[in-house]
Amino acid sequence: FSGCYACIGLMIGGKILYLLTILPTLWNHRDQITEPLELIQDLLLGGFVFYGGLCGALAGILLYARQFHLDAFRLLDLLTPVIPLVHAVGRVGCFCAGCCYGRPVDPPFGVYFEASLTAPHDMALFPVQLLESALNLLLFGILLFLGRKPRKKGTLLGLYLSLYAVLRFGLEFLRYDAERGSFLFLSTSQWISLFLLPVGLWLFFLREDAALFYKMNFEGKKNTSVN
Repeated sequence: FSGCYACIGLMIGGKILYLLTILPTLWNHRDQITEPLELIQDLLLGGFVFYGGLCGALAGILLYARQFHLDAFRLLDLLTPVIPLVHAVGRVGCFCAGCCYGRPVDPPFGVYFEASLTAPHDMALFPVQLLESALNLLLFGILLFLGRKPRKKGTLLGLYLSLYAVLRFGLEFLRYDAERGSFLFLSTSQWISLFLLPVGLWLFFLREDAALFYKMNFEGKKNTSVN
């Protein structure tokens, strides 16, 4: 059932972040909106942002662990290898739909998305979706291999967050779709990557050490004061 919680969180988180990233564009073109109900329907049915879905899925798993009194980090480590595998399949879907496309390049390195509803039809675009799919499969293999070895709880999730944050930050320079949103000189996903990288490194290197330090220095003092 943890997968159900994760899927619900993924759908909600992915949609919320999509709406937040597209909100400035909608505001700038608000005078051109003639069918608001149709626009709302289109926004609800289409468009998701991976990072929003990732955060939503992790929140769903944490909620499940809390509700059923399970070890959250052990459960997260167990499910972490599935994330890049599902993401790899999703990016192939993005390639087939012609969304999340790359920058213009010359053939044979570029692809024409003639049936796409969002990509330009008159130029060859780098298939960054397939590159990200391949990198996600590589991440899946790494996590699956390391998941069979002894490790501290939370390190597998931390490794994934760290590695994917670095990969995504670089891949964003190859993207060309404006729908993903930007702020100042970086895209929305690059800002999120900069936030997730230290979180992942903390989970990988320091989380259990910090928990042990807190338990020894603070919980011990509480017990002493009660006695």
